[in-house]
Amino acid sequence: MNLLLITGGKHPYEESTPVLQRFLEEARHSITLSESASELADDLSGFDAIVLNTLRQPDTSNDLNDAERSGFKGYVAGGGSLLSIHISAASCPDWSETKNITGGGWVLGSSWHPPFGWFQVYIDQPDHPIVAGVSDFWTYDECYCGLDIQPGIDVFMHGVVEDEDKPLGWTHQFGQGRVANIALGHAASSQEHPQFQKLILNALEYLK
Repeated sequence: MNLLLITGGKHPYEESTPVLQRFLEEARHSITLSESASELADDLSGFDAIVLNTLRQPDTSNDLNDAERSGFKGYVAGGGSLLSIHISAASCPDWSETKNITGGGWVLGSSWHPPFGWFQVYIDQPDHPIVAGVSDFWTYDECYCGLDIQPGIDVFMHGVVEDEDKPLGWTHQFGQGRVANIALGHAASSQEHPQFQKLILNALEYLK
C-alpha cells in the first residue's frame, strides 16, 4: 500500500516513528513520511491510507490548518482509509470532527492512564480480521482510560484498569471511509512488540 505516515508532536515520535516506518517498509508498504502534514491540503488520491502517529496541538504550533482539516476529513469521508495510533485522536483538540473521524480517543486534560508499564491486552473478537493470529498478550505500554468514545464503534480488544474494561482497539466507518484505531504504541519499545506490529499490519490489510 502507498501510505501517508504523519508524525510529530509532544510524544517520543523520534523513537517510535522510525520503528513504525521500518516494519511497514519491511512488509513492502511504500511510505511518504510527513511531519508538516501539509500533504493533507493537497491531492490525496494517490494514497491507499493515512497513518497517524502524531499529536497536533496549537501549543506546539503544529495544529492542522483549515485546509489540512478539510482535506483530511474529505479524504476519509470520500472513501479513504485511516489508521490512527495511540494518542493521535487527541489532535486538533478544538475540532470535534477529529473524534468523529477516528471513532474516539484521548481527550487532552481529561483522559488518563496508569504509569507506563506492564499490563495485559485482551482480545474481544477472535474472529475480527485485525486480531488474526493475535491472542491475549502482555505489553509494556500505556492503557488509556477516560476516552471519548463515539457510538457505533466496533471494539475488538481492551485492557483492564480498576476492574473496568478500557477499549484499546476498534474499527469505525466515517462516511465512505474505513477507520481503525489502535490505542497502543506509546514508545519505541511498545512499537517493537511483535503483537503490536501484527495488529498494525492486520489493520492495513483490513483497510485495503
